Amino acid sequence: MLHYLLSLSLLGLSVASVLPQDPIISKYPYCDCTGTSIKTNVSVFYDYICGDRRLGPSVLPRKLPLGTFVASYDRFGGLSPDDFLKRWWDEEKGWKYPDHHGFQLDADNRPMNASMILEPDMLVDRFGYTTGRYISPASAPFAQRALNPQNLDTPKNSPEFPNNYHVYRVLKKITVIAGPIAPWFGQPGLGTQFFLGEDVTVEHYIKDGSLKEINPEELVRDGPGCGFEREEL
Repeated sequence: MLHYLLSLSLLGLSVASVLPQDPIISKYPYCDCTGTSIKTNVSVFYDYICGDRRLGPSVLPRKLPLGTFVASYDRFGGLSPDDFLKRWWDEEKGWKYPDHHGFQLDADNRPMNASMILEPDMLVDRFGYTTGRYISPASAPFAQRALNPQNLDTPKNSPEFPNNYHVYRVLKKITVIAGPIAPWFGQPGLGTQFFLGEDVTVEHYIKDGSLKEINPEELVRDGPGCGFEREEL
């Protein structure tokens, strides 16, 4: 009996060391973190949903300009975190992305897009590094971009860019492929995306002077913020 009670005690200590006990977690909505697809890292449990970086930050932006982007965002499209990963994550290849560069398809399964020129002074943005090939019109709602929740993670090596969000001003004309975004990752999509090209990235256009990164605060006009505080960026 003593051995049995000792085993239960050790088990309790083990569980206590894994499950966060901080009372601040009670202010967040309950999230079912059970399942075989979730990979919990206890050291970042409060930073990311279920302590899994793939599921995105525990707290979404609340201030302008980013707060308005995620105001109606349903992170997992109605699925549990485990079911979401089962649907959209491949253990060997990572995130499952759509074909046809993510453009919405028409009734004949052809991508709906066309060549377009971005004119100087236009503002575009993206959630992600400069190595990416996609940008969008600045301020598009996050759900319309049909991105996975990990795109909202703030990079450890660039904390000055919350949620890895970047805004660019077009300085020279840029030819892109533009069209509606296909619904994906449980998101409605149908926002507009600009595909830069197979071997062309944002970094390429920054280096040749076509794009210039600006402070996202330029998206926020003077005013009370309509219920949102200003983001300190």
